[in-house]
Order: sequence, then C-alpha cells, then structure tokens
Amino acid sequence: MNGRCRPAGVQAFSLVELMIAACIMAIVFASLFAGISTTFSLMDVTRENLRGTQIMVSRLEGLRLCAWSNGQLFNTNVVPPNYTESFYPLGLNSSTNVGTIYTGTLIVTTNFALNPPATYSNKLAKVTIAIAWVSSHGSATNVHQRSMITYVAQYGMQNYTYAH
Repeated sequence: MNGRCRPAGVQAFSLVELMIAACIMAIVFASLFAGISTTFSLMDVTRENLRGTQIMVSRLEGLRLCAWSNGQLFNTNVVPPNYTESFYPLGLNSSTNVGTIYTGTLIVTTNFALNPPATYSNKLAKVTIAIAWVSSHGSATNVHQRSMITYVAQYGMQNYTYAH
C-alpha cells in the first residue's frame, strides 16, 4: 500500500463542511457568552433591588422603636426626612468608586383618614418611604424607584420603646 492511497470508504471533510461547522460553533459560543453576560447583568439588578428593599425595611423597623411620648417620631434629627446610603459591590472598595448611591425620602403623616373610619386613627402615623437609585450596566442607564407604606401605632407593638 502506498502512503498516497486511502482505504476504500475513508473520506476527509470538504472545505465547505468545515466552514459550516465553524459557523455553527461560532453561533453556539456567541449564544453562550450572551447568556452568561445577561445572567450577570440580571444578578446585578437583583442585588440592587434587594439592597434598596433592605434599606427601606431597616429604616421602617427603626421607626417602630421611636417613642411618641418624647416626640422622637416627629423629630427630624432622630428621623431624617431625606437620606442617602451607598452599596459597595464586592471588589469595588476604592475611594473613587462608591458603588450604587441610594437616595430616599421618609414622610410621617398623622391625622389622616382611614377607609373605613376607625376610632384609633388618631393613634396611628402613616409612614411613606421612597428610594431611588441609578444603575449603569454596559451602555444602558436606568433610574429605579421603590416605595413602601406602613402604619406605626402610638403605643407600639411591644412594651418597650427606644429613647435617644
């Protein structure tokens, strides 16, 4: 058998078949990369949403410990109406990059109308908290906003209050 001859039934791929296979593999790898990239972007957005919710809930839970008798709930030094908090994603702890900045407002309202009316409405305060932040992922910049409303009772849910 000569080195230039092939056994019967053995054939090589043609150039056209190799080009088609290379195109298919390029599409598969591009799709895989796009999927992984989208997953990381969704994780960032979800992390920012969760952090915004955590900020609002922590502020509301702190309000529940304020005493009305000392006027703390209505004191803007104790319960500031505007606030700013930062979120530092893992690995971005440099002084030039402060991560995501969350700005919020907190409004305490008394003497509001309940529907249906209740006799205890003068012993409730309606607390509205809102938060906003700007996120940049790639070339897209989005403004996000969230808000929560809760009621705080004058005598609280527990037998203790926090006094500053």
